[in-house]
Amino acid sequence: MRIGYIVTYFHPFKDGTENNCLYLARELAKKHEVHIFTSDRRDGVIVEKKEEIFQGLYIHRCRTIFRYKYYLVFDIDFIPKIMKYKLDILHVHSIGFPQQDLVVLLKKLFTKTKIINTPHGPFLTNKNYSFLVRFVRNFYRLIEYPLNYFLYDASIDVNSTQKEWMARYGFKQSKIRFNPDGVPKDRLRKIDNKDFIKKYKLKDKFVISSLGRLLQYKGFDQIVKALPLILKKTPNVVYLCMGDDRGDLKKLKDLAKEYNIEKNILFLGEVSEDDKLKALDASEIFIFPSEPGTEAFGIVTLEAMLRGNAVVASNTEGSLFLIKKENGFIFNYSDIEKLAEYVNLLIKDKKLREKMKKKNFEKAKNYINENIAWDPLEKIYLETLEEI
Repeated sequence: MRIGYIVTYFHPFKDGTENNCLYLARELAKKHEVHIFTSDRRDGVIVEKKEEIFQGLYIHRCRTIFRYKYYLVFDIDFIPKIMKYKLDILHVHSIGFPQQDLVVLLKKLFTKTKIINTPHGPFLTNKNYSFLVRFVRNFYRLIEYPLNYFLYDASIDVNSTQKEWMARYGFKQSKIRFNPDGVPKDRLRKIDNKDFIKKYKLKDKFVISSLGRLLQYKGFDQIVKALPLILKKTPNVVYLCMGDDRGDLKKLKDLAKEYNIEKNILFLGEVSEDDKLKALDASEIFIFPSEPGTEAFGIVTLEAMLRGNAVVASNTEGSLFLIKKENGFIFNYSDIEKLAEYVNLLIKDKKLREKMKKKNFEKAKNYINENIAWDPLEKIYLETLEEI
């Protein structure tokens, strides 16, 4: 097959959607010809190579000449580049981009390409936006509904619960397929973390952790606020906060200073893959505190599960899918007391913690990209091609 992916950002830029697309696409490239159509820049960083073969993928970077926020963008060569290639499957990641809708319409009208969409965005269900944003979102839905209904030959739900809101945005229920996010099998590799523990003086410490971009909606301030309640019962707790600063680091550091818990928090910034695994191996409890309506899955939670962490997570779509009573705890976003209560319980009850850690490891092994790429993703492509 000739497969095309439309994704707003891609390698070398890294976030959840970008990483997931990379992991799956490079696996499929072992058997199929895979093309990536993406922007050439992000946040002022411009990638000079407009055409590149990377890990078997043909990357076509389009020259962005206008972007407002995330969705309103114009890439001058976006449509010509995609129309140039004869594709069997065009897999679009996300909805709400006018230029993506236009190229999908052109592909639908003038080629035999089968078109698939993974909307990803639980932001569509977020109830915490302002009145103006919710008004614009509802207006946009009126425009997007017929496009999603008529243009897509199949669509993908990543957490088995998205079908309800996807239907409200026009996706045909009968055409929605389940294909979860995952992580590379490399995340299972063994690694010695003695040097990491020594470097950060973690010996005889009880380590909890989080991983993700330091943004407001990621909710890491909740962990900082809960930490005094945790330290009151377990003074040797150290919190590893991993992730590059996207505007929230100063606030988090100021909070730590206000609560006088600076010595109990290590802000590690964006860590290497090796250090990420070492940190997760040192950690006993992983916390995923994002705002509801922002996380469709939670790949970082999956990574923590694979490295044997118990999990405490907020009530996002992704966490509600991954975390059940047997392998972790779910708290309502902003309920600091409940977050602290669950962490304290897991610290105190080692038997429960170990049971959850074991359950998490066994569960997470079912979400390895090297398997997901072929079943169910490749099967979805093949079944879509066979449909008349």
